[in-house]
Amino acid sequence: MRRKNWNIKSLSEQAKEIGIQYNISPFLAQIFLNRNSEASDIPSFLNPSLTCLYSPHLLPDMEKAVTRIKKAVIKKEKILIFGDYDVDGIASLAIFYEFIKEYPGLFSFHIPHRVKDGYGLNEEVIRKAKEDSVKLIIAFDCGTGAYSEISLANSLGLDVVVVDHHHLKTGENNLKACAQPLAFINPKRKDSTYPFLDLSAAALSFKLLQALTSKPCHEVLDLVALSLVCDVVPLKGENRILLKEGLKALRVSSRPAIRALCQASGIRQENIEAFHIAFILGPRLNASGRVAYAHESLDIFLTKDIDEAKSIANKLKEYNQLRRDIEAEILREAEAIVERDYANSHAIVVHNDGWHPGVLGIVASRLADRYYRPSFVISFDEGVGKGSGRSIHSVHLIEMLEECSGLLQGYGGHKKAAGIQIAKEEVEAFRKKINSLIEENIKAEDLIPILDIDARISFSDINMNLVEELALLEPFGEENSKPLFATFSVSKKSAPRKIGTGFSLWLTEGSTTYEGLVYDKDILEIINFADSFDIVYSLEKNNYHGIERLVIRDARFTCKI
Repeated sequence: MRRKNWNIKSLSEQAKEIGIQYNISPFLAQIFLNRNSEASDIPSFLNPSLTCLYSPHLLPDMEKAVTRIKKAVIKKEKILIFGDYDVDGIASLAIFYEFIKEYPGLFSFHIPHRVKDGYGLNEEVIRKAKEDSVKLIIAFDCGTGAYSEISLANSLGLDVVVVDHHHLKTGENNLKACAQPLAFINPKRKDSTYPFLDLSAAALSFKLLQALTSKPCHEVLDLVALSLVCDVVPLKGENRILLKEGLKALRVSSRPAIRALCQASGIRQENIEAFHIAFILGPRLNASGRVAYAHESLDIFLTKDIDEAKSIANKLKEYNQLRRDIEAEILREAEAIVERDYANSHAIVVHNDGWHPGVLGIVASRLADRYYRPSFVISFDEGVGKGSGRSIHSVHLIEMLEECSGLLQGYGGHKKAAGIQIAKEEVEAFRKKINSLIEENIKAEDLIPILDIDARISFSDINMNLVEELALLEPFGEENSKPLFATFSVSKKSAPRKIGTGFSLWLTEGSTTYEGLVYDKDILEIINFADSFDIVYSLEKNNYHGIERLVIRDARFTCKI
């Protein structure tokens, strides 16, 4: 069992004062403090409202984009709508379709093939657009950093609008005019004054749709919700509002795609939560872009025919199973390489010829989780490697990759996830460089997983009011994790019994007893062996009995002093 550092916050006097001020428990108040929230933001966080969304016109270059798109429509110019091959990119295109569908014949969609084309805008597509008399290219969920491609488009007389949320590399705000898009809608621009930086690309597409139509456009919030969860954006600010309302929209959506996807995956549509998007719907929608062609995932959102949607949903199910099989084989091979050569490295860099590019990011994520090291998985084809990186809490991937840029043919992404392109002869130099950077900049304890715990409490502090109060924080996700609590010196009142995929047992602390659920056999082993132990857990309601229970996330032997 991998050791974790327990980072337990103390219940502060400030939390008690905030609790009184806002009529909430001090534990809930402490959770807000732990997430660096302002006390004044508590009411809006607990009661998010669409009325609190910012105007789309505050986004940089929004007016330029709207003016150019409307001009293209009026003049009946051909428009190429370009999107990434993941859920965020696909949802962006499906949202923009709500505007452009009124103008058939003017537009075409293009989603690059992950293996043949790679990520983002490419010169071949731009030259083909010129041949097809396209006048305007709109790039969703890509385009940030595509200055050579944009320069080519500009030289050919094509205007480019970029709607993206990826980080800009150093110096990209100072590019020459020939490499700049006509409009660049990205809240992460250095000159952006938009109040919230972390919208997904599909959320930006939603904002563009609002600006183009001068309508609320709430009918596409189901698509926005899919993107927010699958792209793992911080669930705070506008994202929280959009996801909360988007989940409501998903549960009642009449969209054939949603109905068909739920049916094919065995989900009750009226019960959809963020979990179902992240682990069931999202992987199916991503699967076509990983092992086939992502346009099929777009097609399911464009069709109005439920039978066609069901057919595509079943095909996506098959793709997802194929993806899982390919992923398992590459993960097995990658782990063997790590165990043989790199188990003690500060960063993991593994590569091979012919690994399927569509699953490299997932394998990198699995390696990062298992070894708790930044991990890169690279597949080479004729000496050129395309790879994916995934990181840990203490390492900002893009900052590290900027330091390695001289060894890379290209890179881009986020703090925690990135893509790279590299020549085979540079891979060992890259491995040494990235390991050296992390060794120089990261402390040893930063390479041990941290379990952030919101408060140490006693069982006597637990009641249904607290459980129901914590439920107001949903949906949980990035930067709004499910609250965790620690209780020390707990003992067993009953032996564990198997239920479903886990175990149930009754635990006692002081004079109070609660049911606990355990899904990790390593944790169960500690509980079985020890007479007294400390536990970390989340709280939930046992809906069958209407009582509180604990979902145990970690355990350790109680220290006897």
